[in-house]
Amino acid sequence: MASGKLDSNWEGPFIIRNMLGPNTYKLARHGGTLLPRTWSGNDIRRFYS
Repeated sequence: MASGKLDSNWEGPFIIRNMLGPNTYKLARHGGTLLPRTWSGNDIRRFYS
């Protein structure tokens, strides 16, 4: 599949493991591996399956 400007530019889905504060989250991959940094709620979007 060719990559172009209409392709989605996001990774995921991820699982929210911890809520560290208001609008601050620790994420994990689907296999359970934690991501190395915290994420703002402004940088993540909902995924519906």
